[in-house]
Amino acid sequence: MKILAIGNQKGGVGKSTLSVHIAYAAIERGQRVLLVDMDKQGSLSLSFPAPADAELGLFASRLYVAGAMEARPQVLNEHLGIIRADNALLSIDKAENEVIRQPGQALRQFSADYDLCVIDTPPLLGIRLMASLAAADYVVTPVSIGLYELAGVADLMATIHVIRTQGFNPRLKHIGILPMKVNSRSADARQALASLQQQYGPIILKEALAERAPVKKAIASRRPVWTHTSGEGHLKAAHEWRAACNAILDRLN
Repeated sequence: MKILAIGNQKGGVGKSTLSVHIAYAAIERGQRVLLVDMDKQGSLSLSFPAPADAELGLFASRLYVAGAMEARPQVLNEHLGIIRADNALLSIDKAENEVIRQPGQALRQFSADYDLCVIDTPPLLGIRLMASLAAADYVVTPVSIGLYELAGVADLMATIHVIRTQGFNPRLKHIGILPMKVNSRSADARQALASLQQQYGPIILKEALAERAPVKKAIASRRPVWTHTSGEGHLKAAHEWRAACNAILDRLN
């Protein structure tokens, strides 16, 4: 099982939307996917409601407790399982650094059941984000193109460096930075994207994602944007998102 973290300590950049679409794309490839919602807001959990007959399943806060694996992920279907966010996640950020390695150890217990694990991380720099990075084999960084959002990229890059060099997870590979919600009609947005590309060069993924209304509608309908397409804008969104998700999955080698 490969573990992919969707990481950025800024909120509103599209982490959950990207997590959802990567899961759908992986399932279409025939992979068994485990979703982990580390964000107390629970957007990822909301995107995948439980079947009427499903057992409650393991909650994300229990991943931080050594030996507390009496439950297993909630099974949504034969291709998809989920570890949902819960209220107890809020107390995790007050925990000691010793718990950072625990979720990775816990998730590896499900390696035989899943091919890919996707972790949706919280919008803050703390224990849960560091634990997600410590658990992951790979991390991709979605970045909304705006002044405030770009300002946090350097902090996240520094955090990834700490995780790699301070003994938490030297194997962590950064797939790259994925520009999100790009307004191609805005001169400021184009300039911000150019600045990002100039600063970080080859780690900027070329599959930038424009701000498009059909993406929000698809999430509200709990399906990937590349299904039930109608209209030119929807077709563009479908093409862009499928290309971005496939590019990310192709890098998990």
